[in-house]
Amino acid sequence: MKNVTCCRRVNVRLQVIDQLRRPPRKSRNTRLPRRQIGTSELLANSARVDINGWIVVQARGTPYQIGFQNGSLLANEIFDAIEALKLIGEKGYRRKWQFFCDTAMNQFWPKLTEEYKEELQGIVDGALANKIRNVRLRDIAALNGYFDSVSYHYWLRSKEELATSPLARAEHCSAFIATGDETEDGKIVLAHNTWFQYLPGSRYNAILDITPAAGGRFIMQTMPGTISSGTDWYLSEAGLAVAETTITGMTTFNPDGSPYFLRARRAIQYAKDIDGWTKIMTDSNNGGYANDWLVGDTKTGEIALLELGTFNHKIERTRNGAFVGSNIATSEEVRPETKMNYDNKGSSCTARHQRLKELIQANRGKINSQVAKVLLADHLDSYTNMDTPGRNSICGHIDSDERGVPEWEYAPYYPGGCFDGKVTDSSMAERGKFWAHWGRPCDMPFETGTFLHTHPEYEWQRRSLRDITPYPWILMAPFSAPDWRC
Repeated sequence: MKNVTCCRRVNVRLQVIDQLRRPPRKSRNTRLPRRQIGTSELLANSARVDINGWIVVQARGTPYQIGFQNGSLLANEIFDAIEALKLIGEKGYRRKWQFFCDTAMNQFWPKLTEEYKEELQGIVDGALANKIRNVRLRDIAALNGYFDSVSYHYWLRSKEELATSPLARAEHCSAFIATGDETEDGKIVLAHNTWFQYLPGSRYNAILDITPAAGGRFIMQTMPGTISSGTDWYLSEAGLAVAETTITGMTTFNPDGSPYFLRARRAIQYAKDIDGWTKIMTDSNNGGYANDWLVGDTKTGEIALLELGTFNHKIERTRNGAFVGSNIATSEEVRPETKMNYDNKGSSCTARHQRLKELIQANRGKINSQVAKVLLADHLDSYTNMDTPGRNSICGHIDSDERGVPEWEYAPYYPGGCFDGKVTDSSMAERGKFWAHWGRPCDMPFETGTFLHTHPEYEWQRRSLRDITPYPWILMAPFSAPDWRC
């Protein structure tokens, strides 16, 4: 990475690894052929930088090479991520890790192309080469298919009519995309902060800069060991900038369709424009991790909102306007697939949707990357009209809110909410750059010890719950900046 200014609390560590002591080992859970290639060659041109709370990794080459670099450079973090998901799966969803492994291997693995099977196997072998012995192919498949499996879980539960219990549902976000008269220069501005349970969410601090042998180069925020984003923050060499917010109350699922993580990865790697991206996302859709997708094409200035359910979807497009995302289905096509009280103006989803529209209107013609950073830190609750961090603020603090979020099955003061911020515009995205903020954009930290002392009902999370310390905004750029094509 170049042209990056290091600020307070910065720990920079660059790893360009040339050699490991052992070659990658063959997992006993796959029949893919053993690679006859040296570790030094597998890791050629890869790199890792730790900066401002983020782990930034460069990966290049064949699918297996990219996977091996991911697995090797992030080996310890992959093991830690799996352990965190095991805990939230068992205590939150009441599902053993075996459920996630079996679902991934039985439903998702057979639908993957050889390209991505190779990449997943490379992740396994890269982790094994770094002496992470308890990671198997099925663990990596479960890690990648986690959100699809959560959607499958809710579909099964709705069919089985199981009683509800205090669970913690999938990731949620606040986001907007604007262009034309809405922005300062008439070009695209995209902003996103991720909401999730802090326990697994604190592991989404990896940024991968991937140059594949086929398709185009792209950058994504992700969890170590995965081939798609999960938080769904992407920039592509083709000029696409992509984010999303999860649709609340979706219980439909199509087990015959292709998993979300496969479609999202293929779309950002191979799509040249909004049409191509939309086609990949909607073809053979399994409904996993249903989202409101915000997509911008920096080549044309056009933006789109794809509301993607399981069996229905709607797309809106414009070169002069804005779309917002707050975890709510807005179209009559998709709403019937959800279970949510849309008349409740005090829910997190509806209140944030209203506030985002107010903020866009109030800043019409002035929106740029700096304004976007401020909007992501907003604390005004449009329902109560109080400027207080909580479940209804754009910068979410569910851990501070006695109301919890019933529609997500978050109990009062559940340790979850916003933990990052990302902003880009056309001029930055065209060069693979964006502003990134680890920790809540308002700069209020989450301190595990203090929180659990006050809320011992969440003591079961202690062994994996982390502090989330805010760092300053930092400009992220490709390793070969200033041009994608260097």
